[in-house]
Amino acid sequence: MTKRSLSLAAVLLLFPLLLAALWSALFQAGPNRHLSVGPEASALERKVGQLIMVGFNGTNPMDPGVMAVSGQLASGRIGGVMLLGRNIQTPDQLTTLTHHLADQNSGSSVLIAVDQEGGQVQRLAPLGDPMTWSAAKDLPAATGNCAPRKVRAYYARRAAQLGAYNINVNFGPVVDVDINPGNPIIGKKKRSFSADPTTVTNCAAGFIAAHQAAGIATALKHFPGHGSSTTDSHTSLPVISQSWRERELEPYRVLKRQDRVDMVMMGHLVHPRFSDTPETPASLSKKGIAEARALAGKDVVIITDDLEMDAVAGRYSIEEAAVQAIAAGNDVVLFSSFERTDPELGDRVNAAIMSAVTDGRISETQVDQAAARVAALKHRLHRFRVNLVPNQETASFRLEPENRSRSRTVATTVLSSAPAAP
Repeated sequence: MTKRSLSLAAVLLLFPLLLAALWSALFQAGPNRHLSVGPEASALERKVGQLIMVGFNGTNPMDPGVMAVSGQLASGRIGGVMLLGRNIQTPDQLTTLTHHLADQNSGSSVLIAVDQEGGQVQRLAPLGDPMTWSAAKDLPAATGNCAPRKVRAYYARRAAQLGAYNINVNFGPVVDVDINPGNPIIGKKKRSFSADPTTVTNCAAGFIAAHQAAGIATALKHFPGHGSSTTDSHTSLPVISQSWRERELEPYRVLKRQDRVDMVMMGHLVHPRFSDTPETPASLSKKGIAEARALAGKDVVIITDDLEMDAVAGRYSIEEAAVQAIAAGNDVVLFSSFERTDPELGDRVNAAIMSAVTDGRISETQVDQAAARVAALKHRLHRFRVNLVPNQETASFRLEPENRSRSRTVATTVLSSAPAAP
C-alpha cells in the first residue's frame, strides 16, 4: 500500500471519531455550556454590555430565544436578563433555565431579574405557594401597618425562594405613594402600600431587608413617583406636572439614610422638575437622573423602566431610546421584548450605544462609570452567594458604606485591567 493510500485510510478511520466529537461539542454538552454567537466582543463592547438588560422568549436552554440571549451573555454584549411569565412553567424548568443563564457569564455575573411585587404583578405565580404574594395595598393591614419584624417575616420566605431559583434582582418594591386611588396602573391595581409616605417607607424597608437577607438586589420604583398619575405609562406618556407632590420623594430619602437602596428604576413620567423638555420623560432626562442620583447616592445603579412601553416606544426607536437613556445618565437600559420576538435585541442595543460612543454622543468615561456601578453591584451579589449559609434568614446582604466603596474599587480595577468586566 502506498503512503498516499495509508494517509487516506487513516483519514477515513478517524473521520467518524472526529464527527462524533464535533456533534458532542455542539449538541451534547448540556445546559451549562457557554454559547457564543458572532465575532468576539471588544473590551468596550463588553463594558457597554454591562449596561444592557433584555427580555427573551423561551423556557429551556435549547429554545431559539434562549440560545440567542445566551450567546449575547456569553460574549459580554449584554449583562442581564429579565424573566416574564412566558419564561416560567414549573420549578424544575425554571431552575434549569436560570442556572443555564447564570453560567453564560463572560467573566461577569449575570443579573437575572423579575417583577415579583405581589398582587397583579407577580411573574412566578404559576409556581404556586410560596410564590403567591399579597398585593402591596393589603400588606399594612396584615402586618400591623408594616411593623418591621412582621413585614420582614412576611417577605423572608418568599425572597428566599426567589434566591433558590437563582434570581438575584427583584424589580420592587413599589414606593409610589397612593395619591390617586383611581390611577389605572398603580392605585387600581393595588400596587402602592399606602397614601401615607411613612407607611410606604416602612413596608418597603421590610421588603428590602428580606431580599437583602436572601442575596437579592431590589429596585425602588417608579422615580419620581407614579402614584398621582391619571394615565398608564404602558399605553401613553403620563404628565404629572399638576398632580405630583413633594412627599412622593420621602421613601427615597429615608431608605437612602438607612443604606437600603441598591437600584432606582426611573419612571416614564413628565414633570418640569425632572424632564429636560415638556415631552421628555424623567427616564430619558438628565434632570431626572441627576435628582434620582442626588437622593439615592452616587454608587446606586439607576435603571430605566421598560423602554418598550408605549410612553417611550411611541416616540423613539429602540436604538434611539437606548442612546438617549444612557446619555441622560442611566446605568442600565431595560428592554422586555414583551409580546414580540427579537432574538437580536441585545446586539442591536449594544451596537447603537457603541455607535453613540464612537461619534461622541456618549463619552467612554460615562460608560466606564456606569459599568463600574453595575460591576460593584454584581460583586456584592457574588460575595453573598459565595458566603451563603443555607436557611440563613437573619443574614444581611447589605454592605456597610466602606464595603460598598471597596466593591466599587474592586469592580473599577477589574474593568480597567481585564478584557472582560468582573
